Amino acid sequence: MTKKRILFVGEDLELWEQLRLISGEETFPWDLAFAKNGLQALASIAQSPCDAVVTDMQLPSMAGTALLDEVMQRNPRTLRFVRASLGDQQSAMRCVGMAHQYLVKPSDARIVQHALERAFALEAWLPGEAAQKVLAQMKKLPSPPTLYFKIVAELQSPDSTMEQIGKLMEQDLVLSAKVLQMVNSAVFGLQLQVSSASEAVMYLGMETTKALVLLAHTFSYFDKLKAADFSVEKLWAHSLATGKIAEKIARAETSDASLIGEAFTAGMLHDIGKLLFAANLPAEFTKALTRSREQNVPLWEAESAALGVTHAELGASLLGIWGLPAPMVEAVALHHLPARLLSKTFCPLTAVHVANAMEHELRPDLQGLPAAGVDQNYLAELGLGERWEHWRDLCQEKML
Repeated sequence: MTKKRILFVGEDLELWEQLRLISGEETFPWDLAFAKNGLQALASIAQSPCDAVVTDMQLPSMAGTALLDEVMQRNPRTLRFVRASLGDQQSAMRCVGMAHQYLVKPSDARIVQHALERAFALEAWLPGEAAQKVLAQMKKLPSPPTLYFKIVAELQSPDSTMEQIGKLMEQDLVLSAKVLQMVNSAVFGLQLQVSSASEAVMYLGMETTKALVLLAHTFSYFDKLKAADFSVEKLWAHSLATGKIAEKIARAETSDASLIGEAFTAGMLHDIGKLLFAANLPAEFTKALTRSREQNVPLWEAESAALGVTHAELGASLLGIWGLPAPMVEAVALHHLPARLLSKTFCPLTAVHVANAMEHELRPDLQGLPAAGVDQNYLAELGLGERWEHWRDLCQEKML
């Protein structure tokens, strides 16, 4: 079997040395190539095509974005990764439509290897050329939330406290106000009115706070969106409820705190692509909404027919560029088509797929769209076919 070829571009000699060391391991699955700049990289690709390119954003003679654009033109199936510093919004947004994923620098060889392994394993669902092109043409896109990355960095400190996280949030008045609005909504069912970001972190915990920052950031960006036949407020309510249901389902199935947190966050962000459509392609999106209602077909099918891409693919593409963990990105990408995931174990995607269907069932879609259904064959394949009724009972109890 021919090994996949990976090309690394840049001047991170420390990373290169780490990669060379692990590439000597007997089970290492790839052939590695290295280039110091874009021109060397293109010459290497011309001589021997590669399966993935991992490039630094800043390169001598040619920007990383220009290199990725050229790679995409030559072979759209090549996986494209860009590396830039934590929270560098401008760098990340220049990658939209060109890169499949944004990797935060510094990152060691094992982190890069894991990202590549996951991408190759999930290649079947990675955003296709149509999704990449549509995203690249969109003018209204939220940049990666700096506050989110600051919180992530703070959480990595052994001295981090909830009070410090709260103070970080309060630096962004608009965002912290939006978080407080969500925390005090009926979905969270808190008995007391929460009046500060520090209180919110204390009541909700850090993982939930991170998720809310992402959701608040995204919805704040589209606050003034007035798309015909589409309600941002109703989508917000659905997103919050889906996140909470996904979290409950995950807690019922696992004690893995990371998986539970990823299910919650992905559940809240699963429909972010609808906002992108409504803000950037309102006429086309309205046609898809109308087609969905009149022909009683799922919205994602109507979107695919009208636009060549679904809100799930589009949302996942943006979250990949933001550098969110792969399990969240795959949960958003496949929340309507979970059987496409190669892994057949309970994961954030399972929780989000079921939560989305369940939320539509427990609270019929207020925008008149056909209800999302659950893939019972997928659940049966995971050995979870009998859990549906238990999950429904659990969520009904919590929602009373």
